[in-house]
Amino acid sequence: MARPMSATAPHLKQRTAALSVVSNSALILLKVIAGTVTGSVALLTEAVHSSIDLVASVVAFFSVRKAEEPADESHRYGHEKVENLAAAIEGILILVGSAVIAFEAIRKLAGHARVHTVGVGIAVVALSVVVNLAVSTQIARRARSTESAALEADAAHLRTDALTSAGVLLALALIKLTGAQWLDPAVAL
Repeated sequence: MARPMSATAPHLKQRTAALSVVSNSALILLKVIAGTVTGSVALLTEAVHSSIDLVASVVAFFSVRKAEEPADESHRYGHEKVENLAAAIEGILILVGSAVIAFEAIRKLAGHARVHTVGVGIAVVALSVVVNLAVSTQIARRARSTESAALEADAAHLRTDALTSAGVLLALALIKLTGAQWLDPAVAL
């Protein structure tokens, strides 16, 4: 049985979803700049991944707003199920993003990609891990307190992003230590 929500719960859900939109937007910008400066395909695929996260966060934002609309003639029990639809859309976006990243990584493995100024990439990816973990923790707390499927999916997605960013961080560190350039597209894949 669902717990009754306070009058401020809808606003909390919207603010929480907006936090995800803002953090993803900032991370995209940082990753694109760092990927361009370093030439790292792994960093650029992280930017693509963050772009998909941004779309998912926007979907979550609008779904929590729509879910709070009162019941009407065509939706007698309200609009809460739109959050479940948003969670499903987020899953589809993850699959699409995976395909784009795999394509680009295979293309770079077949070619000769070089990563430059690895330190910049390491700093940006490390920051990305920290930001995604902090934001996903906040969103997960709010998802539990408001019983929001859309926020729960967004939090899980951001935690997964933190893990993939940690993989990219490891690859960049190994490239810096060993000079093995093939690690960048391999980790992206």
